[in-house]
Amino acid sequence: MKNPPHLKKSRGRLTSALVLLSAVIALIGAGCAAGMVMASRFTPRTLAPAESTHKAPVTTENFLDSHPVKVGFDVAADTPLTWSGSGMVTATAIHGSGEITSGSSPFSVNDVPVLAIHSSLPFYRDLGPQDQGDDVAALREELSRMGYAVQSSKPKIFDRFMRAALLDVQTKMGLADEGSLKLEHVVWLPAKKIQVGEWKLTPGAQAEQELGLVKGHLSAVRVQKMPESLTPGNHVINLLGKRGAISQEGLCSDKAFLDTIAASPEFASISGNHDALAAGVDGSIQLENPIKAFKIPVGAVFAYKDDHACVQTGSEARRITIVGSNGGFVMVSSSKPLQSVNLGSAIDTTSCKVAQ
Repeated sequence: MKNPPHLKKSRGRLTSALVLLSAVIALIGAGCAAGMVMASRFTPRTLAPAESTHKAPVTTENFLDSHPVKVGFDVAADTPLTWSGSGMVTATAIHGSGEITSGSSPFSVNDVPVLAIHSSLPFYRDLGPQDQGDDVAALREELSRMGYAVQSSKPKIFDRFMRAALLDVQTKMGLADEGSLKLEHVVWLPAKKIQVGEWKLTPGAQAEQELGLVKGHLSAVRVQKMPESLTPGNHVINLLGKRGAISQEGLCSDKAFLDTIAASPEFASISGNHDALAAGVDGSIQLENPIKAFKIPVGAVFAYKDDHACVQTGSEARRITIVGSNGGFVMVSSSKPLQSVNLGSAIDTTSCKVAQ
């Protein structure tokens, strides 16, 4: 029995569809296979397995050995301000308390101004031409600071330049000492500028030899606890925006530095508070001159002994000298340049014999 014409046409269409479907499936399969090959060849690095790291680069930097510290203040107690003269007080620039600067006249006795002047040594005798001694050198230093040309190759001898300088000071103040220094006409100041309190002189009364009290002054700043294992070398302290030299024990007594600290508003705000002075303020210390050092990961360093250790760079074991640390890095010096160091399993030795 023959199939009807319409059935033949249906079978023909079905056969064509099957052929087309097979072709599509073949193309899809080929595309997937190609995609797998391409994916295996061009996998993004972020999706690729992590490679083992066997070395690390070495950089150099200026090492400061900086450490935060707490800094306390040594303040000298109030001390008497004395004078060796006598007479009737005829004028005073101080009333109760005030400031006296070197080169000024805080009071007059018998209508003669008394000169207040600072020197590194107290005056214990009259001084005049040809006198010799450390007190002469101290007076010369102060006259030089005041702007007078008194420098000399023989600073301990009272020469004509000192006489001329003193005469100029005395003339401007109305004194009549003719270029010599007499104790009855001078009061010694322990600093170029002092704060004085409990002032005892009043016009019309006999002058007392104890004039008042020099208020306590800043005599030193001190690191309350020095950091351990400081890098050898001179260190400086950074405090209240100022910088000064510091001893190995953490003490700074440099007068110029202390004067700048004492004049700062930050110190003025706590100078009268004993508890605040004892608690101290934040500061830092660092090397005066930075050291150029290699910066090496801690994991690359082995065979520590005192301030020496080893690293391996390629196949060479290298001895290094440790100068400090910085986070997870060791700061070192080496006799040869270092560009990279081995890490982990790439370190195949436990010691180094290369001399520094």
